[in-house]
Amino acid sequence: MSTHLYYAEKKDISSIYDLLVEYKNTDLIDIYTDEIDSKKLRHFINTIIEKGKIILINDLDKDELIGCCMFNKSEYFFSRSQIMQIQLIYVKKDYRNFKLVKTLIDTVKKISDDLPIVLSITSGLGIDPVFQKLGFKNMGSNWRLI
Repeated sequence: MSTHLYYAEKKDISSIYDLLVEYKNTDLIDIYTDEIDSKKLRHFINTIIEKGKIILINDLDKDELIGCCMFNKSEYFFSRSQIMQIQLIYVKKDYRNFKLVKTLIDTVKKISDDLPIVLSITSGLGIDPVFQKLGFKNMGSNWRLI
């Protein structure tokens, strides 16, 4: 498989939207039963494009968008120290592998100006070992009261 990573532009919003709808309706369907608010999702994508970055992964053999990583600079709630906040990282199930996720994270690292990179996992997919192998330190857990 040949892949191409590139930064999203406004013209990519519809493709990103479709990818995230697929993510919600496959991997998150049993966790989050809320309906997708199209206007809100499009606004979220647009905001990340304007204030941060979205890395897209395209399968060149199939000319198909297969994943993305959305991130932006932020601050800790208690100080003005900046961090790079990964909002979302997603790769379609059939394409998931360590090398691809590592490439995404390495790309975020390159443009993070040595800022701490933080990531919150709320998908319930049980992929903590992957992020530990990438060098992330487990700082706690996400809990949801249902």
